[in-house]
Amino acid sequence: LPASDPVGIGRAGVGVACGQSLGAAALNPALRATLRTGGEAYLAAGMEMACSQETLAANSRVLKTSDRNRFLPSAGGGFQISDRFSLGFKLDMPFSRHGVLPDESGSRFLGQSIDLGSHRAELQAAWALTPQLAVGIGAGVTRVSYASEVKVRTALATDPTLPVGAGNPSEALLEAGMHQEGDKVLPSFSAGFRYALAPRWTLAGAYQSGVSGTLDLKARMLPGYSLYDRQNGLGSAPLGLDDEAAALMGLASARSGRGKLTMPARATLGVRQRFNQFFTWEADLHYVGASSLALPTQPSLVVPGAVVAAPVRRQESKSGLGYAAAGEFTFAKRWTLRMGFSMEPAYRTEAEVDPLTLGAATSTFAGGVGYRVWGGELNLGYQVRLGRDALVTASDGAWGGSGYQPSGALVRVEGQGHLWSLGFRKAF
Repeated sequence: LPASDPVGIGRAGVGVACGQSLGAAALNPALRATLRTGGEAYLAAGMEMACSQETLAANSRVLKTSDRNRFLPSAGGGFQISDRFSLGFKLDMPFSRHGVLPDESGSRFLGQSIDLGSHRAELQAAWALTPQLAVGIGAGVTRVSYASEVKVRTALATDPTLPVGAGNPSEALLEAGMHQEGDKVLPSFSAGFRYALAPRWTLAGAYQSGVSGTLDLKARMLPGYSLYDRQNGLGSAPLGLDDEAAALMGLASARSGRGKLTMPARATLGVRQRFNQFFTWEADLHYVGASSLALPTQPSLVVPGAVVAAPVRRQESKSGLGYAAAGEFTFAKRWTLRMGFSMEPAYRTEAEVDPLTLGAATSTFAGGVGYRVWGGELNLGYQVRLGRDALVTASDGAWGGSGYQPSGALVRVEGQGHLWSLGFRKAF
């Protein structure tokens, strides 16, 4: 997410060079040295919404993800200890991705759902080395939670308590779902600088670390199952196999996936100009280090005499450059209008985009408003994210008697999302 607070959301995540802004200090800790009050704090809450869809080119059937909404809290504060030294803190949500594909999706064998959440708490300090130059650092922790679900199929034998063999033939294919989840508290940090090039011009840069760690995942079976023809996996299974299927489900268990969960770091360089007393603009160039992006593997199904693993889709992530710009207009003493635009780089090639984790380039359009009231400022921010459509052939597949096979069908994958937040800021 580019930002969690309403001011940052309204600017589309632009703000590393925006001095005297408590919200921008969440992006660049060096900006805390520009705050002119003894203390300042804000508290905000909103929603993060995301949806993706896949459209089969053969029949134009559209399948959309569910589980679309997440609560978006944020908070921050700053304290001026002296003319040259300031302290502060921030609470935000740097990473989020969620969605559940419907049961008829051919992508369910590669992964049917994902739920990635994060909450970051960071202490920050800033030093004004000269009247023009300030530097800042931040250190804290990020609690990352991750959950995923996948569907797999296994042979249902005449005697489900024994492995499938010549004397114990397969009668049908049983499709079952598995769920895994885990969380971990991981270290994170940030650093930045701000340099006043001239009375109206500012150059600044910031670095937000990624997070990486191995989660202690726990896996379990999902209730329910489906039976299919033992040869092609498309037709219905013979009647009268419910007792055998129930017995196999009673013996089956889920084994959790493995591997690190790694979220990317972000480096930003921005330039800002206060055009006049009413209008200020900023342009940012940011680098997203997504080549390190990684998720744990899917859980496996353990049945008598076999371990059935979900198919692994080859995906390589890549880093990239993005850009953004924002403007802020102050009028009538009490009102501030904000608008912003950003272009986020693709972190996967078009052929490797999938409906759960996406990966195509994304454009963001944002706007916000601030109103000075009750001795502080009430802020509202909103943004919409639109992912570039991707045409892929590795997203759809079928699972028959010989195992999973990609269908090679052409699928268009699309993604979009919304952010909004409402908060109040006050100096004291």
